[in-house]
Amino acid sequence: MTKTLIIGATGTVGGLVLDEAVRRGVDVRALVRNKERANLPDTVELVEGDLADREAVKIALRGVDSAFYVSPHETNEIDIATVFGEEAQRAGARLAFGGFHIEDDDAREAAGRAIPAYVGKLRLAAFLASTDTRPAMFSLTNFDQNDEVFRADIEVGVFPTPLHPGGVNRIDLRDAAEVITNALTDVSFAPGSYQLLGPESLNGEQSARIWAEELGREVRYTGDDPQWREAFAKRLSGQKLVDWIRSFELLGSAAIPTDPAEVDTMTKLLGHAPRTLRDYVRDSVNR
Repeated sequence: MTKTLIIGATGTVGGLVLDEAVRRGVDVRALVRNKERANLPDTVELVEGDLADREAVKIALRGVDSAFYVSPHETNEIDIATVFGEEAQRAGARLAFGGFHIEDDDAREAAGRAIPAYVGKLRLAAFLASTDTRPAMFSLTNFDQNDEVFRADIEVGVFPTPLHPGGVNRIDLRDAAEVITNALTDVSFAPGSYQLLGPESLNGEQSARIWAEELGREVRYTGDDPQWREAFAKRLSGQKLVDWIRSFELLGSAAIPTDPAEVDTMTKLLGHAPRTLRDYVRDSVNR
């Protein structure tokens, strides 16, 4: 049986990967900062420690076959990823990464010039991709699950996250978790770079309308309000707030179209059609 380590297990992406791995009966270990506050299933082995502590990372990786890494919202994100990648390589663990990766060197440099705030994330992903870990590098589009951060706002009738009028591809992270868990547990899953995405691009008005229809009440799009950052500051703090504002500045200013060929590839990776935002919202409202 595969033993896998999951980083970010108490967060959104890592938490859904953990849920999927546990559902499949995988032997799961999680590195957490505080065991008492982790609130994870009893079947999950917990190792307490910090990603910046090389010794804690070594202990967490000891004896695992694979590891999932998602970069935390920290100012030293490159240093943390470097430690993890080096130790995963030493441990002989297969590495799966979820975030933002551009494989081509020239395209990555161009993206860094165009989006300076993403330079660190691009560099850490490039380093992890260069490790001798048979890395599977998963780039993710805008998360449906991001809406949950603003659920209280949505419930009272406003959808505050900027999404370009031309539409932004949105992914249900439950689909991403399925593909990532495949990579963590199937030795035949090929290393390389993968774009994980949803079946459609949606703008802010369309996303708000879907929430309104499923909730049965008015939800107004306010992501085009110049004060949208104030709504973020009410729900987020620290480096996470900084990262989210940078991300949504981009998502509000540039469309992310949906390539049917990439959707076909995603369908093959999943073994079923990707979930729509409406699928996600309906499940969220009814749970």
